[in-house]
Amino acid sequence: MIVRTEAIVLRTLPYGETSLIASLFTRAKGRLSVMAKGARLPGSRFGGTLQPPSCLQVVFYYRPTRELQTLSESSFAQYLSELGRNLEKLTLSLRMVELAHALLPPEEPMPEFFETFWQVLARLDAAPTRAWNLLPWFQLRLAAALGFAPRIERALVEQIGPEGGELALASGQVRPLSADPEPTQPASRAALRAFAFLARTDPDTALRLHLNPSHRHELLQLTEAYLHHHVPEGFPTRSGRVAERLFETLRPGS
Repeated sequence: MIVRTEAIVLRTLPYGETSLIASLFTRAKGRLSVMAKGARLPGSRFGGTLQPPSCLQVVFYYRPTRELQTLSESSFAQYLSELGRNLEKLTLSLRMVELAHALLPPEEPMPEFFETFWQVLARLDAAPTRAWNLLPWFQLRLAAALGFAPRIERALVEQIGPEGGELALASGQVRPLSADPEPTQPASRAALRAFAFLARTDPDTALRLHLNPSHRHELLQLTEAYLHHHVPEGFPTRSGRVAERLFETLRPGS
């Protein structure tokens, strides 16, 4: 069967002397792997399209019994020019695709989350300031897509005092410090309120959130810990460590 669909490039690996294997998150078929024969040759018909986190229109030959599909065409569907020039934005986008590659189930169409992912990459590319807000926002949308959206209760969030509170890792509940024996992640009031805010808002509103470097680093630790608690097997950490350093050092207002 020939499939034509939109796709986000999550990862590529060289294969042989001339080809690439690409992990794609597609609108039609979910996450799958494709073989791009001859993609590393000069003048290849794939050009420079097969680089994370490119947003593409692709055509591939699909067989349900085959783990590796055959890519025949790829072209840019939305060109993320700023990501290639801005190290901060590139780092954020690479953490997004790393998480998607590791955590999304194979060959399970998720059209609503695909649209979310597609749009957040466009917003990340265009964001004039505070682009870093979109990484924890994306992580919370990914958690919801995987079936464990945080359970935010406004009354509990408002009870958190100056001494801070905690995130209950099993439920995603943001609350004051407690003696509950379940796993929790303590954090400042500012970081916990930001977690609750991002869990319930849209990406454009998320871009208005302002935190100092210490609090935004805490926020990233909260979203990373929450994902890791629910999907501990195979949880990727490599680009996450880079993103943490980025959150610590971003300029005020950026």
